Amino acid sequence: MPALLFASQVAIETWAEQKKIEFQGNVMTLVAGEGCGRSYALVPAVLFLKVVGGECDPNQLVAKVKTEAKLRELGAEHLETSVVLGDVAYEVQPGFLAEGRAAASRQQAVAGAGEAGLEAPGEPREGQTSGSARVEPLPKELEEKRREAEALARYLLENLS
Repeated sequence: MPALLFASQVAIETWAEQKKIEFQGNVMTLVAGEGCGRSYALVPAVLFLKVVGGECDPNQLVAKVKTEAKLRELGAEHLETSVVLGDVAYEVQPGFLAEGRAAASRQQAVAGAGEAGLEAPGEPREGQTSGSARVEPLPKELEEKRREAEALARYLLENLS
């Protein structure tokens, strides 16, 4: 089972400013400190902190993490640090659900990244080599999607809080 953790937007921004992480598309790689070299696929998510204006949590969401996709599926409306589901408003902490990628599953990460138009972390780009194996360049359309995803990740880090 993959390792999952919640990383707040603030934490990710701080790590990026301190140059402790790098991004390639939606994949974050630790480049400093303990766990250096570990990679995580990021999905936008929120951590539910409390019910606003009440104590009752009819949806039992406090202290849980939900992805943006799950919020849409539930019919919830998310805006910055708030989520409204039905008649209940919640205070949330924006961030990302990070799925750990073990070294053994690096090939799966590369394959999944290629299918999504992304480049997996730590994998050589066109013209680079990893050990003695040469990596073929991505098809033009996939390379363009990879660049778009990387630009989106950069934008999210720089502009969302």
